[in-house]
Amino acid sequence: MRLKMARIEMVGLKTRLAATVHTLHRLGCVQIEDLSETRDVSARPLHLDRDMVRTQEELGYLVAKIEGLLSILGAGGVEARAAATGTSRTESGTPEVDCQTEARAGLEALSPQVQALVSKRESLEAERASLPRYEATLRRLLPIVPASARDTANASVGILVSRAHLAVLDAIAERVVNLSGGRAEVVAEDVDAATRAMLLVFPREFAAEVEMLLGREDISRLRLPEAFADQPPDAAVAALGKRLAAIPGELAGINAELSALAEAWAPRLERWRACLRDRLEEFAILTRLGETDQTFVLVGWAPERDVPRVREALVTEVGETIMLQVLPFTHADEKRAPVALVNPGPARPFESLVRLLAVPRYEGIDPTMLMAFFLPIFFGMILGDVGYGALLLLLCLSGLVSNQPRLRRFRKPGIARDIIQVLAIGSVWSIVFGFLYGEAFGTLGEHFGMHALWLDRTSPKQVTGLLLFTVAVGAGHVTLGLILGVWEALRERSRNHLLERGGMLVGLIGLFLIVTVLVKWLPQAFMTPGIAVLIVGIILLGASLGWLGLLMGPIEFIGVVGNILSYLRIAAIGLASVYLARVANDLAGSLGNIVVGIIIAVLIHALNLVLGAFSPTIHSLRLHYVEFFRKFYEGGGRPYEPFRSVTGGE
Repeated sequence: MRLKMARIEMVGLKTRLAATVHTLHRLGCVQIEDLSETRDVSARPLHLDRDMVRTQEELGYLVAKIEGLLSILGAGGVEARAAATGTSRTESGTPEVDCQTEARAGLEALSPQVQALVSKRESLEAERASLPRYEATLRRLLPIVPASARDTANASVGILVSRAHLAVLDAIAERVVNLSGGRAEVVAEDVDAATRAMLLVFPREFAAEVEMLLGREDISRLRLPEAFADQPPDAAVAALGKRLAAIPGELAGINAELSALAEAWAPRLERWRACLRDRLEEFAILTRLGETDQTFVLVGWAPERDVPRVREALVTEVGETIMLQVLPFTHADEKRAPVALVNPGPARPFESLVRLLAVPRYEGIDPTMLMAFFLPIFFGMILGDVGYGALLLLLCLSGLVSNQPRLRRFRKPGIARDIIQVLAIGSVWSIVFGFLYGEAFGTLGEHFGMHALWLDRTSPKQVTGLLLFTVAVGAGHVTLGLILGVWEALRERSRNHLLERGGMLVGLIGLFLIVTVLVKWLPQAFMTPGIAVLIVGIILLGASLGWLGLLMGPIEFIGVVGNILSYLRIAAIGLASVYLARVANDLAGSLGNIVVGIIIAVLIHALNLVLGAFSPTIHSLRLHYVEFFRKFYEGGGRPYEPFRSVTGGE
């Protein structure tokens, strides 16, 4: 079922624009239309002044900054819901505490603390990544470090050179020795297959000249961090080891401080983010409004039942300076009105399945209730097993109530949750038909005294009855679709649709009469009327196609008959399932080894359960989308998308 919509127009003073938009955002039941696409309302597009643009830019900046802090603090995945709902409101309809001002002040206090900790953490992580390289190089040189390197009167310089340029090392060593008057010592060692390291030890009085020499030659030096630069190699290695051992503890301390900040600030950050996002949405929607010199103009849609509530809220929170009127609902509005589906609780999950095909037109039929009735029955007819149905029901219920992270998404509103609920309802019907068929894990129920209450699918003698029953179900389902299609054509005054759907319906009635005569349910006297009605139906169907109808009319009617025969898939897939279960049970008792037999049987039953969840769902949907809906259902509706706040909606 769909809600009856009302087209509304609001006109108010620009001074009350913010309060009006805020109130509508909180109410969450008005879909605001773009005024530029509305021809019957005269107003120029609303222009944002400089202050409004500046405020919008600051809101975006604050949201980005908050999201960055939440990401750093490890709280970005927490949903902001209840934290913001307790905000009190004044008579003007705006929050009593301005979240923008509060967020700005809070960020000014928090950001420096977080930035300092993050900067320190990055510095420590850089140290942890780089110091092992220095330590490894020095350790390679330690065995050949001369005793003079430990003399405080001497300085030492490490040089790294590619093995392809070893001649450079010899030249540098010779010049340093000459520069120091023969008082320098030189040692070298391979660091790896591609690099050779050299250690120069010389009196400190020649440090400046050596530095100038290395600078002129553009030699790559082994530069230790400043804290270790003036230490002898062996002392530097020991200091590097101590520093590397201390870094994890310092990082743990920083992470603990960030965790403490997250615990203290995350709820506030989430509340501010939600509030600021709401404010941004309120600014974004302004581009859809219009204005005059002194007033703003807003046009939209709301459920007819909610109009009094909207009017009352505007008077209470905005004042008498705004006028709301319901515009006349024209035939053109039927094409543009958004569609809001409202169905009883058990039928709501099926709305998502209807929307997968298309949103119903506002003036058309909502097939949700029909799908909610037939689809689970078809599912149960196909699976039809007490054991599989009970297992599937338990799995669905556990998915809907589980707190496991991987299953938690099924608890949130959405298509995944709706499909699980549909499967749960279908599994109940599977249990019902399981008792009617006398099946529990296929033929396993027979060993516990279970017998078919209506129809035994495992009996070859009853397969014909099963096939006839599914054809009868298909005939009834398709006929119902054609009846609804004829009613829709009459309401829309569509001649072609009336001839097409009416011709199919009349032709089927004639075919049903012929079949009932052939099976001797009716006297032979009904044969001639049946043939006549069938011919009339084909003629009407052909008339909807013009001159091509002479050829296409009979072909189209054969297609309708094919639609009915397509329902045989209910029996065929069900038989495949029950015989697969039977194979599993037979293998368990015929392999000789009972343990191996049970394992194989369990695996086959598990496969059959998976197929029993997907195949009945897919084929039941196909029977609705292709065979049933095409007889009367036309999508193309606009979904109802109200301007709604996630934090302040009622």
